[in-house]
Amino acid sequence: MLDLLPQQDHLAIGTRAWRVVFEEPSNGAGAERIAIKEPQDVCATLTEVDAEKVLASKEPGSRGTLEVIWAPPRAATPPDLEHVVEAWVRKGDALRHAPILAEIRTVRVFWHDTRALIYCDAEHLHDALDAVARFTLVERETALMEQTMRSMWATIRADETLTHAVTRRDQKRQPHVNDMTVFATRMRVMSLRAANALEQLDATLSASSKRLYSELVTAAGLYDRLEYLEAPIQLASDHYELANTRLIEAKNAATDRRHALLGHILEIAILVLLAFETSALLYQIRFSM
Repeated sequence: MLDLLPQQDHLAIGTRAWRVVFEEPSNGAGAERIAIKEPQDVCATLTEVDAEKVLASKEPGSRGTLEVIWAPPRAATPPDLEHVVEAWVRKGDALRHAPILAEIRTVRVFWHDTRALIYCDAEHLHDALDAVARFTLVERETALMEQTMRSMWATIRADETLTHAVTRRDQKRQPHVNDMTVFATRMRVMSLRAANALEQLDATLSASSKRLYSELVTAAGLYDRLEYLEAPIQLASDHYELANTRLIEAKNAATDRRHALLGHILEIAILVLLAFETSALLYQIRFSM
């Protein structure tokens, strides 16, 4: 569990901060970790950093990390601090215009891609961090799928002809089609695991973490976004499955034609050989009489 007692060097502004990195599960010591099973089996590793330095930083957060500021509930937070911290959240490296806001009872969260602000009592902080970390992972996974599918349309359009009659020249595109088939399958797996993440089936999750996570998911519209992704992902999967079928059919047809041609050549060769042998036999008979 996190050490939630306020540290003296943070009492001046009443906040604490952590940098969260998502990495492979590890048994290493020295850092707080939150285990996440879906949409990826990873650990969110929390490293405490100086809150004042984080707030003073003008550099946007990295897309691979998450910076979290914790502040006491609004009733115990100076108004100036509220403005400073919320402005810090909005200045993150964000894809959206405004932060996502979610709250349950005395817990309130502002989330903006690479930065998050948590208002809560110390006793609720661990559950809030758990919910924010899990939400961040599934939201980024969903955003990645959305971006990937948008960029994939041009490739699908370029491969339209592979779903009909293919030529011998098209056979050279088989490695590309193989790669795209694997890619489409990977997208389906990502989509299914993200949907599983929304259901929060992990029995170890606390009730308050699950409620806050649900509020964040709803505010981000993840159910609708994942549902919208189902059709294009299915189209990509069907498209390259059909392209593979057409290429295999064309390859088999070409092989059959080669075999048929070879058979005809062999038949002609046999007939020529028989004719030659017959002529030689008749020639021999004529001169032996």
